[in-house]
Amino acid sequence: MRNVILLLLAIVLIPSCNNPENKKKSRTNEGIPSYTIGMNLCLSGNGSYYSEELKKGLDLTFDFVAQSKDKINIEVIYEDNKLNPKDAVSITKKFIEIDKVDIILSAYTPIIQATAGLAASSEVPMLATISSLDQISGDRDWVFRDFAMESQTMPLLASFAYSGLNLRSGSYMVVNDDMGNDAVRFFNDKFSELGGTFEGGELFDAGDLDLRNKISKVLEKNPEFILVMGRGASMINACRQIRERDAKIPILGNNTMDNETVWDALDESGNNFWFPRPYIDLKSNRYIRANERFIEKYGHKLNWLNIYGISIANYLAHGLKESGGDKQLLKSYLKTLNVQSIRGTLIMNDDSDVEMPHVICERKNGQSIVIEFPKKNN
Repeated sequence: MRNVILLLLAIVLIPSCNNPENKKKSRTNEGIPSYTIGMNLCLSGNGSYYSEELKKGLDLTFDFVAQSKDKINIEVIYEDNKLNPKDAVSITKKFIEIDKVDIILSAYTPIIQATAGLAASSEVPMLATISSLDQISGDRDWVFRDFAMESQTMPLLASFAYSGLNLRSGSYMVVNDDMGNDAVRFFNDKFSELGGTFEGGELFDAGDLDLRNKISKVLEKNPEFILVMGRGASMINACRQIRERDAKIPILGNNTMDNETVWDALDESGNNFWFPRPYIDLKSNRYIRANERFIEKYGHKLNWLNIYGISIANYLAHGLKESGGDKQLLKSYLKTLNVQSIRGTLIMNDDSDVEMPHVICERKNGQSIVIEFPKKNN
């Protein structure tokens, strides 16, 4: 799928001593420099919910910037990889060789792993998202990631479980992949350090739907809480089947829990859930105006995935403006990213991962309620 959006905003071209061939000044519209963002996303099939919600936030910002009086042309090209790494590689080659993009945005761990090396070897900046795998960018100098990682959020959740909820023993039901395994590792490290016990858990495959036997084994340990990590139907079934056995045991998770597909499926069973979520400055004028535009465009309030899209689109547009189409300068901009956003202060660390503040939420009576606010960037 290809969808091109022309954006207009002010630009002051920054002189550079880099090779002029690394710039794209030749592509202009009435003398205005034109830059291109290639979006390599899963827009159909498994995984499409997260990409589509991210895209809503991206499009909202691009539409808004296009209506501004300032002038810079940005083409945003969406391609659907269907969560297929081979398709994603073909799309990446097209972006680099045919579309001559200035930057690529890719989502999901298998897609990023399949394409990051190609982007890096071609010296095209890549921003990765919707992936929590630790060290996803590896030693690639051109790859960056903006998404919550279990290494960032699980210690926060473990501390809150121990000190905020006064829980001392727990277990887990997690998907057997990098997200689930990282969650158990980082949660256990912090919870054990504080004096808690976290053991006797079970792993499940992404396609497992009947988890009752595994849940029975977990509950035999008499945990005070269960950490549940997964996606889609398997995670929903894990939560629902735990609730069949125990209606009140606290269920802890990450931000994948916090979407309407999950809550609609769980309905009255969706209480006493606890999870970290990116901080959102709900009182800021930036949020209020964006939320009003979003409701007008889509008919519902912003969620945290939409917020990711908005903030990413804002700083990418600004980066293109600041770099003037020079990929080396754009890479340097991302490497030193330090911007204010609806998600608070976003800072790129030495591992090329964006650090951001988080909150702890409780799901109660159909609402995700913020219980603990961040201290700076946690």
